[in-house]
Amino acid sequence: MRTTTTKTSLVVALTFAAAAASCAKVEADIPQAQVTQKSVNFQGFPGSKQFGEVSVTQSFTLTSDDLSWAKDLNSEVYAYEVELKAVGAVQDLSFIHYAHITMSDGSDGATTPAVEIVNYERPANFVASPVIDAPTTYPINVSQVWAAKKVVITMVLAGIFPEEAWAADVTLHMSGKMSYKF
Repeated sequence: MRTTTTKTSLVVALTFAAAAASCAKVEADIPQAQVTQKSVNFQGFPGSKQFGEVSVTQSFTLTSDDLSWAKDLNSEVYAYEVELKAVGAVQDLSFIHYAHITMSDGSDGATTPAVEIVNYERPANFVASPVIDAPTTYPINVSQVWAAKKVVITMVLAGIFPEEAWAADVTLHMSGKMSYKF
C-alpha cells in the first residue's frame, strides 16, 4: 500500500510541476534585427537640374509573411535606423537632401496612426556615397504598428533627382524584446 501512496504522490507532484511549467514565460532581448526591402524603384526626372528640388513619395508593404519572426508574440519593437543603399546604375545618393519615413498599419480599416521613424536632412559634410544611414534621434517604439497584418513603409524624399530611374534597398534596423507564455 505504501508503494501505491508514493506513486500517487509522485504522480500528483509531476502533474503540479507540469501545470506550473505550462505557465512558464520565456523572454529574449533582440539587440539587432533587420528587414530589407530589395530594389525599391524610383522614377527618373528628365530635366531635373533645370527644375531644382522636387519630392517623391514611394511606399512598400511588408506582410505577415515578411514579419513572421515577430508575429503572435508579445513583442516590444523599436526602430533605430533606416538605411538606403543604391542598387543598379545610379550609385551616388548624395542627391537626396531630405527623407521623411513613416511606418503605418496597412490593414483594412486601420485606425492606428502612422509612426514617424526618420526625419533625415543630409549633413553639410556628406561625401558622395551609395549608402545613406539615417539614424533616429532615439529608438522609436513601433510595437503597435508592427503587430499589424500589413505594415506600410512610406518614404518622402526630396532633392535634385537623377534623370534616369534608380533603385535602392531599404533596410529597417530594429531592436526589441520578445516574450512568449506557455
